[in-house]
Amino acid sequence: MIYKLQENRAFRSYIGGSRIDKLRGKTDCISGNYPEDWTASTVRAFNPGREDIVEGYGKTVDGTYIKDLIGEDMPILVKLLDSDERLVIQAHPTREFAKKYMDSPVGKAECWFFIDTDKDAHVYAGFKEGITREKWQKLFEDGDAEGMLDCLHRFNVSVGDCIFIPGGLPHAIGGGCLMVELQEPSDLMVIPERVTPSGRVLADAKLHCGLGFERMFDVFDYKGYSEEDIRKKLMPKRRMISDNVSEIIGKTTTDIFTMVEITGCTVYKHDSKYAVIIVTDGNVSINGKSFSKGDAILCVNENVLDIKGERFTLAFSREL
Repeated sequence: MIYKLQENRAFRSYIGGSRIDKLRGKTDCISGNYPEDWTASTVRAFNPGREDIVEGYGKTVDGTYIKDLIGEDMPILVKLLDSDERLVIQAHPTREFAKKYMDSPVGKAECWFFIDTDKDAHVYAGFKEGITREKWQKLFEDGDAEGMLDCLHRFNVSVGDCIFIPGGLPHAIGGGCLMVELQEPSDLMVIPERVTPSGRVLADAKLHCGLGFERMFDVFDYKGYSEEDIRKKLMPKRRMISDNVSEIIGKTTTDIFTMVEITGCTVYKHDSKYAVIIVTDGNVSINGKSFSKGDAILCVNENVLDIKGERFTLAFSREL
């Protein structure tokens, strides 16, 4: 079955969101604290201080929760994310760490596929060589955000780039980025910045995610990388599968999920129970159903997709 999904904004501590409105053809494009659309999600957003507000669970256009529709959690979460300012530095747990310490069957490996960027858009990813836990923890205790950023590699990004962020890797998304984010289905993270770039003070629980301030530093992978290492290991080169199908990220980078970009008409086959489609340009027909730019679509047990359209991304899990 193929289902169109509702818009599903979630509160975050940073500012953004207007590019998502623009993608969907809205005339009133607004930035604020709802910069992410959890387009295909069976996960609740973790926002300490807003426990009475349930956010994150995706719905079909008829109002049915995805989780109720499929009767289980999906093995992936797909978002649209738009940043007007730099996000706080953070790291996500590996699956092994999350199972042991966070009562979660999954961690939060993720990848970012950039579909619109400002001229100076950039991200931070991975420790430079020579950074120790002691130095990193001291920078946190001193509240030295600039010192922490200086410990990380900075990369300029543009439309079409993709970056894989494994569990443990410290990172921060800069301002001016609209992306399709594909990730493991959780909202687990630790944050070594108490105050966001726009001045919002974060709750302690948001910083350590229930781990406590000592154990939160166990989440970080303190391996140092050269810039070349990061580019080689975490920035996959696009692989053409056919004339109008290119693999953005796949099993040569991670065994968790795959994302492809499709332009034009094709019949595409995949081997996952669930696939999520984001239409990034023009109109598209999928197995006879019509969709427009900005639409999000969930495919359940639709392993053969007869596609006629202009441009969209398709994400699916590699785990059945």
